[in-house]
Amino acid sequence: MPDGIAIDRSRNTIHLSRGYSAGLDRVWWAWTDAEAISRWWGPEGWAATVHEMDVRPGGRWRFQIAPEDGSAGPVRVLATYGNVVPRAELSYEDTFADEAWQSDGTGTFPTTVTFTASGAGCTVEVTATFPDGAALQRAVELQMAEGYAEALDRLGSLLETPSNEREKTMSTITSADGTTIAYETTGSGPAIIVVSNVAEDRSGVAGVAGALSAHFTVLTFDRRGRGASGDPQPYDPAREIEDIAALVEVLGGSAALASGSGGSGLTLDAASALGDKVTGLYLYEPPFIVDGSRPPAPADYVEHLEALVAAGKRSEAVEYFMTQMIRVPAEYIPAMKQDPSWDEMAKYAHTYAYDARILRGLQDGKPLPADRWSIEAPIAVAVGGNGEDFIREGAHALAGILPDVTVLTLDGHDHSAFWMAPEPVAEQARAFLLG
Repeated sequence: MPDGIAIDRSRNTIHLSRGYSAGLDRVWWAWTDAEAISRWWGPEGWAATVHEMDVRPGGRWRFQIAPEDGSAGPVRVLATYGNVVPRAELSYEDTFADEAWQSDGTGTFPTTVTFTASGAGCTVEVTATFPDGAALQRAVELQMAEGYAEALDRLGSLLETPSNEREKTMSTITSADGTTIAYETTGSGPAIIVVSNVAEDRSGVAGVAGALSAHFTVLTFDRRGRGASGDPQPYDPAREIEDIAALVEVLGGSAALASGSGGSGLTLDAASALGDKVTGLYLYEPPFIVDGSRPPAPADYVEHLEALVAAGKRSEAVEYFMTQMIRVPAEYIPAMKQDPSWDEMAKYAHTYAYDARILRGLQDGKPLPADRWSIEAPIAVAVGGNGEDFIREGAHALAGILPDVTVLTLDGHDHSAFWMAPEPVAEQARAFLLG
């Protein structure tokens, strides 16, 4: 049996240990990023496909592994995360699943993975627990330990591969409540933080961040419940403001803020709380609903989203958001579900309710609250020339309650420009913020 494997029949466990020269950040990334883990998970000669990876307590991890030579069919596994402590511990219970991703009834197998800094490197300890001695013996006969060892060897090969720029620049901070927040910086110049939208991690704003980096030191981060950041419960929007406050300190104590669509509410809240630490704001198409130009958010919007996610209906939560808030015609939904982006949105479906809590009072068809924000910094609110009327009404409403708001038009673009046309968005932001 390979080194680093211990079978404990008194406890019905298989324990594996590996040391890596890579640091905690990179090893944690390899265990919690769907694309990364698909590059090493499984024995040598097997390929992994990750269908869902929601790394938070109660989140699901659905994957299958299959021999690359096609000599056998895929093995499907459904795991549910228990304890998630970024850069320290992962625990999950997995079970074999059928084609419908339902448990096949063979039982669940708890696994705990710990991550410990060792000099500049990291030690990973994996402990798999079996319900009884017979189950452990079956695992031994199936050479599960050897397969796991081969996977950890493959992980070592991945970690030795030179990282791309995105991986190299990822860092973490500890927010005021002890939560780990992952971030990265790029470029040089005045500091700016780009706040991502609902149902996306920092990779969602990589385009506009890259475009801004020609003139700014740009910081992007995984908001709570996304990517490599933590997600303690219950969720409280105030903690997200604390996260941004900590990130401003990383940049030297002051920064501009930029966001698009649903991220604008948090951005304004943070600017109001941080005062003169925020040097300026650029907001692209905040989705404020201030009159009857479009239907408001449903009265039970937050509660309905939370109930769907709690019931494991993450795809249904995405559909509810798309039809009720984005107003996508129902007949378009089946085609949208075929796009890989739908699974990514389902992965982060819990964040729809997070942002809906932040946007309460801003999407109910009534005037914006005059007492929610106190911001002296200059604010640009950009509206696409091809955008919807209610967006422009909301922009002018914001200009009516804050002292230094400029409403801009990005000609020839619509609501998607913050993601699909990052260059003109970044140029407009640069012109406003740098004058």
